[in-house]
Amino acid sequence: MRQEPSNHRSRAAARSCAAVLTLALGIGCQSLKSVTPAKTDIFAPEVAPAWPGKHTQRVSQYVFFADFDLKKEDPLFKELSELRETVVRELQLPPSNVVIQVYLFEDREKYEKFMRARYPDLPKRRAFFVAQPKSVGASDELLVFTFWGDRVRQDLRHELTHAILHSSLKDVPLWLDEGLAEFYELPPDSDGVNIKHLEELRRGPFTPDLARLEQLTQVQQMSPAEYREAWAWTHLMLRGSPTGRQALLAYLQQLRTTPNPGPLNVKLAPGMAQPAEALQTHLRQLSKAAASAQ
Repeated sequence: MRQEPSNHRSRAAARSCAAVLTLALGIGCQSLKSVTPAKTDIFAPEVAPAWPGKHTQRVSQYVFFADFDLKKEDPLFKELSELRETVVRELQLPPSNVVIQVYLFEDREKYEKFMRARYPDLPKRRAFFVAQPKSVGASDELLVFTFWGDRVRQDLRHELTHAILHSSLKDVPLWLDEGLAEFYELPPDSDGVNIKHLEELRRGPFTPDLARLEQLTQVQQMSPAEYREAWAWTHLMLRGSPTGRQALLAYLQQLRTTPNPGPLNVKLAPGMAQPAEALQTHLRQLSKAAASAQ
């Protein structure tokens, strides 16, 4: 899930501020822009912990910094490397050489203490993605913060999806940013099927409306239902509709050069006469497949 202050989502405005933030919830992550990190020198040392960095490890596009010993043989690191290759390949994005810095804390207590000191106005969440402007004309610093807990796999997959997208694109519309992160946070063998989202959507009532979803620019406007719908549209386009996939990939190519290419639903309509009906059919098919697999 994402959350933003009430001011804006524009890239230009973000560059005049200190950070663009996304943070993980149980169903996804949140995003905040225009949040200024606290100056750590106003805190006593015990209140402002040092950045993790005792142990480092380079994996693909990521550099991991941790305050505990990283097990290089942990299969999670190989999976996260493969995640980057999958996202780039499936979405036909150019591989980026922008380093994604991942800061891992040994436990939640250390992580939360750091985040309270660094970003005292933010709510408690399991993980954050930060696209932090360095200077005018320079690439943003892409940072991920989290701790080594039971859901670290899901959290890292979700946040790193955001980071991979933002390393290649000028910007990502709110619904699509979250829809793709919800899709790729799942284990590779799930093929992007979020059973919990699927069950809630099929329980209804559910009236899909992509045009309405695309008008949402602040996360305060989105309830959990909107996150589920964002996932559903994304899954339809990537797995359930060749014309939807073509429209989505073309849209992502536009996002490489412009932060605001307009709504996707307009580009989707010519090849998909009844998008809402197509989505409902897709969800029914997913439900049947899930039921037969049990």
